[in-house]
Amino acid sequence: MEIKNQIKSGDYSFSFPNQYIVKEILPNTKCLDVGCWTGNLGKFLIENKNCVVDGMDFKSEVLEVARGNGYNETFLINLNSEFFDLKINKNKYQVIILADVLEHLINPQGVLSYLKQLLAPGGQIIISLPNVAFILNRIFLLLGKWNYKEFGTLDKTHLRFFTIKSGVEMVKSAEFDIIKIEPYNQFGILRFIKPLTWVFPSLFAYQFLIVAKPG
Repeated sequence: MEIKNQIKSGDYSFSFPNQYIVKEILPNTKCLDVGCWTGNLGKFLIENKNCVVDGMDFKSEVLEVARGNGYNETFLINLNSEFFDLKINKNKYQVIILADVLEHLINPQGVLSYLKQLLAPGGQIIISLPNVAFILNRIFLLLGKWNYKEFGTLDKTHLRFFTIKSGVEMVKSAEFDIIKIEPYNQFGILRFIKPLTWVFPSLFAYQFLIVAKPG
């Protein structure tokens, strides 16, 4: 069965690339896209910013699609395996991207610590996470509802949940220094509440971005 017919929970193959991540990446950058899936984000970076992008995921069939989208090297690795081994050259990447990935991991802090060795001097990580404290989730919880869904903050494949504060603390605990925190709403009508996002980020941000460097 073709990948396009395998849309399941957590599959963002055909979503528009996260522009908040894209704008943080300079042209001609060597990147590692962790949890790249079929390579939608990397394809955009390759075609529009002349980046060299490697990808990592746990399914061989999606990595095959990513290579077709221009990815340079791909690595078949399950980051939820207790014994995963990153057989990748150290000090290799200027940017490591974790776009809506850490919430799917058993030990996101440990993975961040491990990935740190792959950053070149001066390299950065760019992370996007869903904000579980988003106002709609708070309202539903107040009403006694916590229903998992196919996509979004309560995606049924999420193993971890973060507020902006706890997400930042998790990155710091992996011995990174925070460069930037940006709350945002990328999708649909949520874009129109941007002013409220900046005034009350923990309440009105659906997602948030963290840029960090090794401490």
